[in-house]
Amino acid sequence: MKVLVTGGAGFIGTSLCRRLMDEGHEVVVADLNPPRTEVSAAVEGDLRDPSVLDKALAPDTEAVIHLAAATSVLQSVKDPVNVYRSNVELMQNLLESCRRLGVASLVFASTNAVVGSGAGGGLIDERSALVPLTPYGATKAAGEMLMSSYRHAYGLGATALRLTNVYGPGMWVKDTMVARIMKAARAGTGIRIHGDGLLTRDYVYIDDVLTAFVSGLAPAAGGPALPPTVVVGSGVSVTVNDLHGLACKATGLDIPAEHVEGPPGEMRAVVVDRALAAGLWPDPPVQLSEGLAATWRAWPE
Repeated sequence: MKVLVTGGAGFIGTSLCRRLMDEGHEVVVADLNPPRTEVSAAVEGDLRDPSVLDKALAPDTEAVIHLAAATSVLQSVKDPVNVYRSNVELMQNLLESCRRLGVASLVFASTNAVVGSGAGGGLIDERSALVPLTPYGATKAAGEMLMSSYRHAYGLGATALRLTNVYGPGMWVKDTMVARIMKAARAGTGIRIHGDGLLTRDYVYIDDVLTAFVSGLAPAAGGPALPPTVVVGSGVSVTVNDLHGLACKATGLDIPAEHVEGPPGEMRAVVVDRALAAGLWPDPPVQLSEGLAATWRAWPE
């Protein structure tokens, strides 16, 4: 099938495009940057520009995977208007174009930041209340609501995958905690850990995330749509201190760490219930120790 991957030049997008091409799909990438893997076609430009969106989303497109977004939580606090334009305004335009062209499936990279503290410190699942703590989380929640309306009003096979912290080979383009630790290990420098290091996070390996996105294309092939929202994580949360210790073991290096004051708006704990995901994809997720070792082996010199 013909699949448009927005943001296809990024960390997740590059691996996803490679997998889709390997499976025989026609893959079109739309991104500000050129793709970092072989694809069928590429459109470089800002998708907020209607002419770029029209060029990227051809009439024969059967499915869309929407990864393109402003993803910096801190930047969203500084510039909420820009993150709104990138994450909400673009989503509306993309959905309307999909409706007009008869696209069968749209899979959206959402985040558990839409929940914020809505789970009250307990398990986060698909039923958790939407209480975002930052403009970034709010724009992703708005994107989910827009998708819900198009799913119900127009029959679009729309699914939001609420991703936890994605890591794995290829993430050297990122500035997440795992990437920072790996970069510091390679450079022989140290890292900064916010606060006491007891913030709890769920880390999900890239291969498990790709499986979820590919499954979301089913309506374009005549299959059933995924549920409207699916939490995609490992189901095992660790503290940042624990992550640091596991990374030291994976790299075989003693990576220095300095504790500093953290920014506002950080969730104290992210612990997800992956019961729905486990029913959809029964293979167990990659364990963090195994995934970190694979990430380090692939890290460029």
